[in-house]
Amino acid sequence: MPRYYFHLRSKDQFIWDREGVDLPDPATARGAADKAAAELRGDLLHESRHGYCWTVAVTDEGDELIHVTSL
Repeated sequence: MPRYYFHLRSKDQFIWDREGVDLPDPATARGAADKAAAELRGDLLHESRHGYCWTVAVTDEGDELIHVTSL
């Protein structure tokens, strides 16, 4: 099963997902990113008020970008 990585980034930070998650296909990875973004949105809301815009960037095992979603 392919492995996908869910990296968090803002204007001045990039948090690498070094573990990743095994998922059956890119469509499932995109759905997981959208779900994670919705869950994180509330946790990072206080930082958004200070001008931060966070995104979840999903890459595959070859480090190819397959999806980006905003928090």
